[in-house]
Amino acid sequence: MRRPADKFRDDNLKLRLALRAAPLGIWDWNLETDEMNYSPRARSICGFSPDEPITIDKVRAVTHPDDLPRTSEQARMALDPELKNNDPFEYRLVRADTGEVRWVLAYGEVVFQRIGDTVKAVRYLGTIQDITARKIAENAVREAELRQRLAIDAAKMAVWELDVPTDRLMVSAELNSMFGLPAEACPTAAALRLLLAKGDLERIMEIRSRAAAKDDPFFEAEFRCRYPDGSLRWRLLRAEVQTSPGGEPQRIIGVLMDIDERKRADEQKHLLLREVHHRVKNSLSVIQALATQTFGRGAADPDALKSFLGRLAALAKATDLAVAQEGEPFSIAELIKGITEPYRAPTRFEIKGDDVRLPARLNVPLALVFNELCTNAAKFGALSNATGTVTIRWVTTDSGLEIDWDEGGGPPVPPKLDRNFGLRLILDVLPVEFGSVEIDPRPSGIWVHVVIANSDPRMR
Repeated sequence: MRRPADKFRDDNLKLRLALRAAPLGIWDWNLETDEMNYSPRARSICGFSPDEPITIDKVRAVTHPDDLPRTSEQARMALDPELKNNDPFEYRLVRADTGEVRWVLAYGEVVFQRIGDTVKAVRYLGTIQDITARKIAENAVREAELRQRLAIDAAKMAVWELDVPTDRLMVSAELNSMFGLPAEACPTAAALRLLLAKGDLERIMEIRSRAAAKDDPFFEAEFRCRYPDGSLRWRLLRAEVQTSPGGEPQRIIGVLMDIDERKRADEQKHLLLREVHHRVKNSLSVIQALATQTFGRGAADPDALKSFLGRLAALAKATDLAVAQEGEPFSIAELIKGITEPYRAPTRFEIKGDDVRLPARLNVPLALVFNELCTNAAKFGALSNATGTVTIRWVTTDSGLEIDWDEGGGPPVPPKLDRNFGLRLILDVLPVEFGSVEIDPRPSGIWVHVVIANSDPRMR
């Protein structure tokens, strides 16, 4: 049979081991003598030296001044025999040795003694633990959640989650708002699907299926939802599918974004672009008809009329491409192929270059440049005979986008070119839109070098 002394020794050992495993300090306040006893770890936590006497004033001095009123009130409630409050203390202290601010967690128990009809606190003892690392982590999580919440609110988003096997949807006030429902509503996933515009649900499922076929867990889709008043609103869905080890969808997590204002603005822009395109094309057709009627039938140089009509056609091509791109950056390859198409024959043209996209403002100037070069080549250069060729190359360098027009196999080119309207247009007018334009009348055919500079502020 174990003796009481052995049990006491074992319990003491267990306590010491527990205190060593958990970084706890022990404190003991004798309320009758006002003496305080701090263990070595408790002293280390507070920044007290190993041998200095500890007083209640020193303990209060290391308590952060902003937290002292609260901890003092907690201590008063703990020492009150009517309350006997033993809630934990979580507060900041200012280390006595370094002044460093640390977070601590303290637990205390009061020993009460009855003397006659009076009950009073005679001893207060407990533990203290440094929890600074935990508080930093908690604060980081809170700040991240706050930033996420601010970002979600600013972007007009709602976070959602769907349990696939049960088709159970996590509903929030923000999600309800996206569908025009009251904040407190609890719609099912099936009920929300019924609010999608006709055909949109099938399109979303098709997009999701295509992503799954490529083992891509992410997908996004735009759709329209019908509000209770019958109006349609545009939403953007972005989601990630989480699967089981066997590859079966288990959970879908995503966000829903309000893109109605942007979509309506895009629709308005597209409408205006189509209207502008229609009017420009009409205007060009009227100008073409007026020019033909006014300067046709020998009233003007036929070649001049043909050149003028060719420039109108180049403007029309550029306008078509600009509208097709809806004011966005355009493909230089598409522009060049469109302008040169009437002049291209098998083996006559070689067009080389990556699919570079340029700002919309360069559309018309480049269209005019290539129209003039094609027209000149057809009348005087490499395209005026049966054997000449034209090579068009472009490459991106440190200087910017460099474009070369290189003719070969045509009639001999005079060393000095006649500065006709087309040449003046290329050399004097259009370079305002580029970095530089250079023309070299080589014997084998003219060579033109256009640089669209990276340093051009309008390229940014």
